[in-house]
Amino acid sequence: MSSTVVDSSAPRSARSSDWPELAVTAWQRLHEKGLAATDQAPRGSLSLRVPGGETFMLLESDRPHAPGPQALRGAAVGGVAAVHAAVYQSRPDVGGVFISQQPWARELIQLRQTMPAVFDEQVRHLGREVAHAAQPIIALPPRAHGLLSAGANAYVFDDFVLCLGLTRERLIFNAELLEKCAKAYVLATLTGQRVGTLPWLVRFIANRRLRKDEGRAAQAYSRGEMPTGLNAY
Repeated sequence: MSSTVVDSSAPRSARSSDWPELAVTAWQRLHEKGLAATDQAPRGSLSLRVPGGETFMLLESDRPHAPGPQALRGAAVGGVAAVHAAVYQSRPDVGGVFISQQPWARELIQLRQTMPAVFDEQVRHLGREVAHAAQPIIALPPRAHGLLSAGANAYVFDDFVLCLGLTRERLIFNAELLEKCAKAYVLATLTGQRVGTLPWLVRFIANRRLRKDEGRAAQAYSRGEMPTGLNAY
């Protein structure tokens, strides 16, 4: 399985007034891929961290063309905004959050199990596993740090799928990658045969590269900058 990560330079120089449009175009891309605001995946939300401040731009499926700024701390005390805020507070490397019902990833909810490290690209960008958190996503804030501290970028809750990205482009890529990996894994699991996982060394190397990118991203956001120099693989 291979894909191409493209980290566009446009968002790195974006003004604060550009972020609503960046959120809308990200949502539209995911809609075109069948991952957001479709009959199969009708509900969800997307947000982007605004560098250099304490805000993020939040877009919800019932208002897909009207994203609004939200405070990272204090103001976002309930609802879906609190979930997004909890992610950003717990993961200083994350630049985008996508909460969805994307079709194949949602099938992992029905399996009610963690998706192990099946593909090297999965481990490189999504983490060692796609964990199943047996709770509704609205319950995430109280335990966000503990759940997200391992650095993975995809989680399956009892009602929604959570996908994270270091940048806007990585968020879109990760959502698409998660859907491809989930489709392959679900179909393989349904055969009843054993699904093999990657050798330990491959998992170690791929995850180490991911954690290095996450470290660079966290440092960039702490300086009020968009991350650069993220590796394609």
